[in-house]
Amino acid sequence: MTGIRRPAWRRFASRVRFGGYRLTSRLEPLWRRHDGGILPPLHLRMYYYGTGRPDAFALQCANARLELTSRGLKPTDRLLDIGSGIGNLAIGLAADYLTCGYDGLEINPEAVAWCQAAITRRHPHLRFHRADVVSQAYNPAGRVSGTTFRFPFPDSAFEFVYLGSVFTHMMPADVQQYVDEIARVLAPSGVCIASYFLLNPETSSLVAARQSFKSFGVIHNSGLARLHDESVPEAAVALDEGFVRGIHERAGLGIHDVRRGKWAMGTANDQDVLTVFRRA
Repeated sequence: MTGIRRPAWRRFASRVRFGGYRLTSRLEPLWRRHDGGILPPLHLRMYYYGTGRPDAFALQCANARLELTSRGLKPTDRLLDIGSGIGNLAIGLAADYLTCGYDGLEINPEAVAWCQAAITRRHPHLRFHRADVVSQAYNPAGRVSGTTFRFPFPDSAFEFVYLGSVFTHMMPADVQQYVDEIARVLAPSGVCIASYFLLNPETSSLVAARQSFKSFGVIHNSGLARLHDESVPEAAVALDEGFVRGIHERAGLGIHDVRRGKWAMGTANDQDVLTVFRRA
């Protein structure tokens, strides 16, 4: 692989900055009031969204809700949220919409613990689980490889599966395992919504012209992906679209729709979104 490496001083500065956010989290209740809703601590909001503004988190909750309800999620559907983070989708759906089961699966143990304490305590039908999967960017000491990870749920357990900005941080072989697992846990005719950075002739030419919002200058040794940072491979990953389509086909999943994002044109985090269904 060839490409950029993030300097060590930047990684150190990032850790120091996050430590400052964690300290500020303890003081935030003294100077910020909100409407009594569920609000994650400031350092977690900064870690996941790059801003501590409560209205920015509220917008994330609303956007996640709209993404799924506009694509057919019903109040009685069982929902699996892979990469549940600090519960933006759960909070967005909990108050007045989702009445059946919700399970969140997340790699960050602190986020899982906070969601269990702050969200599940108020809404017992919203459950959160730790996925201790290896990721050089987010969980380097993980105990399970993504290529062997099995979701801790039975077959056909969910009508809906959602992955927001998860496959944009995973290696091709790990993505293939997750797609196989999605096919296993989806009920017949169930739906999966997932976002990607998809490489095709058009987006690849824009990446080559350095127009994309990330450089993606590192060619993964599989030839199926391009990375932004060689030292932290999962920081941002663009996947070959033919590969993505192929693993869905082999898993028995049909691609119903692809919403093309503008990430390759320079728009930050405007990802491609696939709507996928399990063939009955």
